[in-house]
Amino acid sequence: MTPPASADELDQAIGLVRDAARLAADAFHASTREVHHKPDGSVATPTDLAVEDHLREHLRRHHPHDGVTGEERPPHTGTSGRRWIIDPISGTHDFLHRVPLYSVDLALEDAHGPAIAVTALPASDLVTAAGRGLGAWLLTGDQRLPASPAAVSTRTDLAGAVVCVHGLAAWPTTLITALHRQCRPRDGVHSVQRLLTGRADAILATGLAYEDLACLPLLVDQAGGRVTDTTGRPVLSGDGTVLVTNGHLHDQFLALIGDNR
Repeated sequence: MTPPASADELDQAIGLVRDAARLAADAFHASTREVHHKPDGSVATPTDLAVEDHLREHLRRHHPHDGVTGEERPPHTGTSGRRWIIDPISGTHDFLHRVPLYSVDLALEDAHGPAIAVTALPASDLVTAAGRGLGAWLLTGDQRLPASPAAVSTRTDLAGAVVCVHGLAAWPTTLITALHRQCRPRDGVHSVQRLLTGRADAILATGLAYEDLACLPLLVDQAGGRVTDTTGRPVLSGDGTVLVTNGHLHDQFLALIGDNR
């Protein structure tokens, strides 16, 4: 039987991500925006580096034997068999252009898979957190656990389902047409939070890095949903596509996608 995550460790991770989110929020309102271009063509800001360094320093002091992987710094190989994954500013483009739709994400993996996931939206002061076997939670302000439980919708009919679509240009026209005919497509803004509060029934995305996805499986699973790639394989080892649903609709969406590739 897979053991649950540590409730104390989840609580500590929530506090750590909140502190990092405050750093990001303070920098968001700064008058200047410096950037540097990474080899893959994406950009990073000094805030990406500062937030990741803040998280890494805490993890180095409190979990010195754990591995750490982040978007902006070289990976640290630990000896414990555990690994923390950092996305310091998920949505750097939005952050750079003063669009308050970015997040700070931290996940922990151990020998049993995803163990802890915490994502904070600095602009709305909302934290979404999950621990394996501990549930998924929505916290505002300085709330501590237990808080409002996250829960997916109960819809079982594909007709009229709200689906948040990221990157419309990446999907076949036939699929987008089918979604419009059968569902209610929406843009992908804050789609995970919308799904975890039952205000969306599914998410379709592609082009995301591992750090972007690390929190997703645990958050969705602990809230009662399901996440795979669009062929039904585990998302963290899949083909780079993402399908998240309330669970009830997952096979129906897989069939719809398969018929419209």
